[in-house]
Amino acid sequence: RALARAGIKISRIEDSTPIPHDGTKKKGGKRGRRV
Repeated sequence: RALARAGIKISRIEDSTPIPHDGTKKKGGKRGRRV
């Protein structure tokens, strides 16, 4: 069960990391994440 939960959390983080990662460093870090 721990692997399944970690797998889901990692999948969500990896899916939401490539986009905010590039937009976060270009916008201003924690201020501009999605907008």
